[in-house]
Amino acid sequence: MLMAANRAQVPILFSAGRSPVEGEGRFSYVHWGQDLYDQAGIVREQVKWYYELRSPFQLEAVIDRALAMALSEPKGPVYLILPPEVMASPVGEVEVRSEFPYDLPSTSPDLKKIERLAELLLEARFPLVITSSLGRSPEAVEALIELSERAAVAVVTFNPEYMNFPTDHPCHLGFSPDPFLPVADLILVVDCDVPWYPERAKPPSSTVVVQIGTDPLYSRYPARTFPSHLTVQGDPATVLRQLVDLLAEPLEGKEEALRSRRERLARMHEEIFAEYLSCARAASSSLPLDPDWVSYNVKEVLGDEAIVVNEYDNGMKPFMSQLPGHYFCNPHAGYLGWGLGTALGIKLGLPDRTVVATVGDGSYIFSVPSACHSLAAAHKLPILTIVYNNSCWKAVREATRNVYPQGWASRGDCFPLSELYPGRYEKICEAFGGYGERVERPEEVGPALERALRVVQQEGRQALLNVICKVK
Repeated sequence: MLMAANRAQVPILFSAGRSPVEGEGRFSYVHWGQDLYDQAGIVREQVKWYYELRSPFQLEAVIDRALAMALSEPKGPVYLILPPEVMASPVGEVEVRSEFPYDLPSTSPDLKKIERLAELLLEARFPLVITSSLGRSPEAVEALIELSERAAVAVVTFNPEYMNFPTDHPCHLGFSPDPFLPVADLILVVDCDVPWYPERAKPPSSTVVVQIGTDPLYSRYPARTFPSHLTVQGDPATVLRQLVDLLAEPLEGKEEALRSRRERLARMHEEIFAEYLSCARAASSSLPLDPDWVSYNVKEVLGDEAIVVNEYDNGMKPFMSQLPGHYFCNPHAGYLGWGLGTALGIKLGLPDRTVVATVGDGSYIFSVPSACHSLAAAHKLPILTIVYNNSCWKAVREATRNVYPQGWASRGDCFPLSELYPGRYEKICEAFGGYGERVERPEEVGPALERALRVVQQEGRQALLNVICKVK
């Protein structure tokens, strides 16, 4: 969890106790079994800051500093150890400030670099933006939309963690940069730790690569070799807005070239997304169910305003034209089982919103479903969980085939340690007062989604659809 938060730049204040120092203060065997020489060492590499509280009188100052560290760019988790001796110390009257005592630092982009970037954009024949995490800031999404429209810039959202760019926008060219790397003469890597897979495809040496972000070279990553011929450090929303402003006047004489490029991008967009739609509709009679058909129905029933937490490679991305801040996908550090708990956290913070978690059966198992459904029932957090149940850990199979394409497992019919029992997962939700339904036929998908949403939205109960899918 901490590594995922670190890589995704999510601010978390994480605290934990520790074993009592004196033997006489220990009343459980875990006080010996869990005592460590260096407790912070467990998490040191995954947090921005850590501290062990030494006095109850420093608590406010330490908490303030912890929050300041977590919220300063690049954001991330912090760790505070709370020893029992300090927490049990007697204190008199304590005054607590109501205002936060820190003005958080900000990184102002270098205007000369943005001016140089504007020049590069004016010269480019096929500029391309690649992003995966821009959508952590809805303001940055709006700025990217404005840039793409003004300068006719193509956008690829590669391994998206958020809704970074509307999927119905004519400048959106899908989710893989591979077809465009050979032709793009300018690539803007905006809030993207991995803009392409070098083993699979990479731009020619003549392509100018610009990296933009609060930590554009990803200083927390031990190894990262993507080039950066121009590096612009700053809040992406600010950088993109300044870039748009700088381009306003110089673009006035390029209307014909921009119009031609916009038309070309629109044709490419239409072709790419028509293929997604065609594949989904072609699977409307598939048995077992095709994940693309399920995801297409999810989109049709949910609309744009539901908040979707997606932890499955289920063909969901092409159909998710959610509003900024309404779509969340796997963190790049991994973390199977992340989706269900994340959906519950979002529902806790936004109780009036419809929250949907889409997960595979393997991820669902890793989420500790009994704990999640129990929490949802106890705290009245009605979310809809959709389990894409293909009775296997598909990711394990694919990773094995990629590394050992001629190996024994890849050649045979049996893939050991990746098969899962086809569980009746809807019964787990029912055990905690929720609504559960098993869905096996294509014509059942839409009506089942509508029934489950009614339970969530009108009855205020959690619901789970156990959708039986084929391995794809």
